[in-house]
Parts: sequence; structure tokens; C-alpha cells
Amino acid sequence: MPPRLNPRPENPDRSDVNRWLTSQPWLPMNWDPTVRRSLLLIALIVGVGVVGYMWIEGWTPWRALFFTLVTLTTVGYEDYGLSVAGERFTLMLLVIGIGVVSYSASQVLHGAIKRATQPERRMLHQAKKMKDHYIVCGLGRTGQRVIAKLADEGVPVVALSTDADAVAKLQERGIVALQDDATSDRALEHAGIGRARALAAVTSSDAVNALICLTARALAPDLGITARAEDDGAIRKLTRAGANHVISPTSYGGDGIAENMLRPEVARLLPGLHDEGYALHFAEVTITEQSPFEGRSVSEIGERFPRLVFIATRDPSGEMLLRPDADRLLANGDVLIVAGTQQDILRVSHKRAA
Repeated sequence: MPPRLNPRPENPDRSDVNRWLTSQPWLPMNWDPTVRRSLLLIALIVGVGVVGYMWIEGWTPWRALFFTLVTLTTVGYEDYGLSVAGERFTLMLLVIGIGVVSYSASQVLHGAIKRATQPERRMLHQAKKMKDHYIVCGLGRTGQRVIAKLADEGVPVVALSTDADAVAKLQERGIVALQDDATSDRALEHAGIGRARALAAVTSSDAVNALICLTARALAPDLGITARAEDDGAIRKLTRAGANHVISPTSYGGDGIAENMLRPEVARLLPGLHDEGYALHFAEVTITEQSPFEGRSVSEIGERFPRLVFIATRDPSGEMLLRPDADRLLANGDVLIVAGTQQDILRVSHKRAA
């Protein structure tokens, strides 16, 4: 069955109609300008040929069209008893028409190759196929750090930014990055917000982050959204704008420095405070019916992963239990929070995905 076209909105306003029109690839207005121009030239030369033969030879429109197409494609034809004027017209049509058709075909081919090798189109094509991925809006120092962390975890990421240089650098590293305004519906839809697992609004502007949260929440009501707050006073506003979690780098960094001064040995175990390999890594293990941990006790999991530290469990009702008992059975919908070295976390993550 042919793919269904996007349905036209009922009782739309002007903006809805314009958005609907621009989303229909079959409309000529959305075609590549080179394709439109080439097809127009071919149609023009065919039209001239049909009108010319009808006027000079007195042929029917169908016979004139047939003879024009046979001439332009150079497949040859039988003797149609052309007049001298018709022969001269045919000669002119051959010279000009074949040139126009060849030029148009080369332009269409060149445009197709250019589009296929264009980084932005490749990125859009990759983003269109992604699912359960993470969207990062903003590629400043915080955004770059978020991207690096997600890339280390091996999860699919789509980055959105208006910074052309930052986007190009990520594309060179093989990360899907789009140069676009993350506050627009179109940009977030290109990033696959309807299929994404979570979004981070980490630009340097609280106002922009709030607008990103509002737009993202309207497009994906169930999406997990984390926002950066440059000013501590913006935390409540970002929460009202739709963010599930709001992080203040200033507060987070200040707390880390104070922790490092007061309890340096503890700080060595906290991720992000040291570059050494001592930091503990944390993971959330969501228990599903397909999970190998479903129906298992905490002690059984501990036997299989003896170096893990079991921090807490959360049941589907949202109740958090710190330091779960060894005999606690994990059921579908529970979330187990564990800590360990990066190697241990990767092991339990791969086991969870198995």
C-alpha cells in the first residue's frame, strides 16, 4: 500500500495551513529548485515541439506530442512525410531540445549527489531513524560535557544548536548534530522529540531554556526534561515551564568544591570532582518482565555482581527505600539504584539489556 499522506488539519488557521503545505513532499513548492527548474525547461521544450508540429504540419496534439518525444529521446522514427519547414523545425528541435534535456538531467543528477553527500541531510536522515535517544539543546561548555558523558555511555544522542562550528565538530566525531533553533517546533520534530527518551535544555540563557522546555512539553507531554539554571532564581520558573529536573551548575560546582575541601576522600568517590579512576558510577536498573532480574532478590543480584553497592529501590508507586534488604524481591516496574566502578556498571547494564 502507498504511504499515507499527512492529513490536512481541520479548521486550520493560516500558520497551520502553511505548516501543512510545507510538510508535503509531493507538492512542487517543496521540491528542490534545481529539479523544478529542470522539469520546467523540459516541459517548455516539449510544449514548443507540440505547438510547432501542430502549426507547421497540421497534426493532432497526440501525434505532435509523440513525434516530439521520439525526436528528443533520439530513438529514431519512420518517415512521417515532413515538409521542408517541418524538417527545419525538427533540426532546430533536435539541437536545442537534446541540449536542454541533457543539461536538465545533469543538473538533477548533480543535485541528487550533492544532497546525498550534504552533512545536514545525512544528519536529518539519521535523526529520523533514531528511537529512545537523548536530545541535548545547547552546545556550550555544559552541553559539550553532557554530550561527552552520553557518548561515553554509548547511548544515541541528537544535539541541537545554532553554533555552526560546534555542530560541525560533533558531526566530524560521528555524533548526530543539527544546526537549528531548539525553541522551534520544527527543530525539535527534526530531532525526533516524539521518539526521544529525554531532553536536556542546557543553553547559557534561562529564558531560552524555559522556552525550550515549554515547546518540548507541548510536543511530548511524557518526555523527561532536564534544564540548566544559570540563576538559582530561575529554578522554579523552569520547573513551571515543564522541566522535570533543574540543575544549577553554580550550586553544583560550589557544593563539589566545598565537599572536596571538607571531605577530600569522599570527594574522590564522587563523579565529576576528580579525573582519577576512583569515582563511583551510578545506574538505574528498571525491572521489566523481560529483565533477568525480575523476581530475583537483592542478595541474588549481589552474588552475581559482588562489587556493586545497592543504594535504593523505588517501587511503581514512587516509594523510595534506601539500603534495600537482602531478601527484597524485585518485581516488574521496580527501579534498582546501584553504584560501582564504570566497569561494574557496564556489566550490569549489558546484563539488563540482554
